[in-house]
Amino acid sequence: MTGRLVSLEPAHRDALELFLQDFDPCREELHGYFLDRDADIDSAVADLTDWAAGINIKEGWVPCTTWFWEEEGALQGVINVRHRLSPQLEEEGGHIGYSVAPSFRRRGVATRMLSAALSTCPSLGIKRALLTCDAKNIGSWRTIEVNGGVLERESEETADKRSSRWYWIDLET
Repeated sequence: MTGRLVSLEPAHRDALELFLQDFDPCREELHGYFLDRDADIDSAVADLTDWAAGINIKEGWVPCTTWFWEEEGALQGVINVRHRLSPQLEEEGGHIGYSVAPSFRRRGVATRMLSAALSTCPSLGIKRALLTCDAKNIGSWRTIEVNGGVLERESEETADKRSSRWYWIDLET
């Protein structure tokens, strides 16, 4: 398994289409990918480049870098690193959000992808990363814990909101 983080490029057009189609049958929220799913690849690449540089960011957003996990030419996952926290991100979202395409789950993709993304955080000025996840998503919280996540708290499920877990990962060695 020799996957790696890659920035989206026009050459990924077909791989991106397959990646996004993989989520259609399950209709679940795609974490880490904040683009219009119908946007053309050139617009998507431009938006991601701008956001990483802190340009043309939507109101309430912070600069962020998005990578895809690529292995054997397939985009298997997506991960987004927010360069700093806003009050909203402190409550939901944290520094990092990610998704693995359904057909590539349970293969360690999330664990490897998160590890690789965490290694970039110090260069972005992130010394301690906050990650949040749905408390029922055991796969996600195990991925976070394997990567050094320490549980800070877990919320109670309410009528209007799922229960969540907040983890911190210390990146200073």
